[in-house]
Amino acid sequence: MSESDVERLANQVSGALGQLPPEQLHRVRSWVEEFALPTLAEIGQGSTSPDLTEAVTLLEQTRELIDDVLALSDTTRGHLVSYLATLGMTGEQPPPSLPHPSTHPRIPTHTSHDHSWTEQVRQRLPEHTGGQTTGLTYDQDGTELTETSGREEVSDRARLTPHNSTLFPADDRGAPAVSTHVETKYAQRMRERGQTHGVVVLNNRICPGEQNCEAAVAAILPQGSTLVVWQPGASRPKEIHGKARP
Repeated sequence: MSESDVERLANQVSGALGQLPPEQLHRVRSWVEEFALPTLAEIGQGSTSPDLTEAVTLLEQTRELIDDVLALSDTTRGHLVSYLATLGMTGEQPPPSLPHPSTHPRIPTHTSHDHSWTEQVRQRLPEHTGGQTTGLTYDQDGTELTETSGREEVSDRARLTPHNSTLFPADDRGAPAVSTHVETKYAQRMRERGQTHGVVVLNNRICPGEQNCEAAVAAILPQGSTLVVWQPGASRPKEIHGKARP
């Protein structure tokens, strides 16, 4: 095999590395784990429907299969990297692969007001066609995490914090839906971590109304904390400043 053949093969293998693991699978798993299963568990309390039971079983199997595929992807990556080494290429030489959502390069939050940076980030978000909202969040160190709307443990805590606060409009109709929204859940995580600055890039707009996410976030975050929220189509972000007493 000539040197040019080796180089071409190495580039092709490097390209294959760039497709593992598929980021979409992480989003599907997040939807199953954080939205679909908790929702079915809530609405199915006391139900004896075999269809509901089968749906839950299939979703659990889906989650397990996704984990299997991701594990196989990681193993495959390791073998491909080893093979590249036999072609004289070290692990540092191949072009960067498609990052796992938890391993994206850290992005300092001082870029949070840069519209061009935000649009680049937004390209990695799924298109919002109704239903679940997805957001990419960044802490003060620029660590990226994916947050999706839906009920889970943190949303239950996010419901109680504004409910017990005089800063959030009271409503006798019950718990507001904003506790399940991306911005509110991330604000609750910020509060619990002692994080004073965060950024969220959304694929959906902030909800309207008196009991909206902006009011909930302000009631959750302590004074001195700020959450910067980018909405689709916005030329500048919305800054939400905490009003709760530390």
